[in-house]
Amino acid sequence: ISEADVTGAYGRKLEPAQYAFAPKILTVDPAWEGDDEFVISMRQGLHFRVLEVFPKNDNDLIMASKIARHEDKEEADAVFIDAGYGTGIYSAGQGMGRDWTLVWFQSESADIGCLNKRAEMWKLARDWLKAGGAIPADPMLRDELQAPEQVPRLDGKIQIEAKKEMKARGVPSPNRADALVLSFAYPVVKRNPLKDMLRQSKGDRRDYDPYA
Repeated sequence: ISEADVTGAYGRKLEPAQYAFAPKILTVDPAWEGDDEFVISMRQGLHFRVLEVFPKNDNDLIMASKIARHEDKEEADAVFIDAGYGTGIYSAGQGMGRDWTLVWFQSESADIGCLNKRAEMWKLARDWLKAGGAIPADPMLRDELQAPEQVPRLDGKIQIEAKKEMKARGVPSPNRADALVLSFAYPVVKRNPLKDMLRQSKGDRRDYDPYA
């Protein structure tokens, strides 16, 4: 992702009418190592914002409860969690009756021009920025979006530098950027309110709180 594309999106102001019609996608990028951030964010159409950032926390029930509160407050249409360190959180969410989706960065890409899902999502994020995407005036997010390098390949497929390789050259894990990138994992449509009401009337456990 180029500096020009990030600069164009940095602090860009949008009117609600430009994105309010789009589905709300909540994303979760758990901390990878002790000095990494745990990031919860949301993208709606061309609008992206970071909802909350935490230090690394291995208590999956607590973190799942925080995610659930954001999901309910924002009335999110989908929740995508980085599967790398998010499987425990996902399982805790299942216990609360949540319908969340794990995203495996190394899984197969739907784009034949990309090596894996990670490369596909970063490519879509780049195209989103070019199309008018708006990110908050967050210097850390700005720098992280430009941090990963593309790995040259003989077959021409897009491959993104691994986090381990980034850390080896002194670049921190791009947690905030990955939170944005995660929102492009799969297509999302707005939820049907009537369907949600029917599900809840059948004993949905969405309001379950393990710490209540």
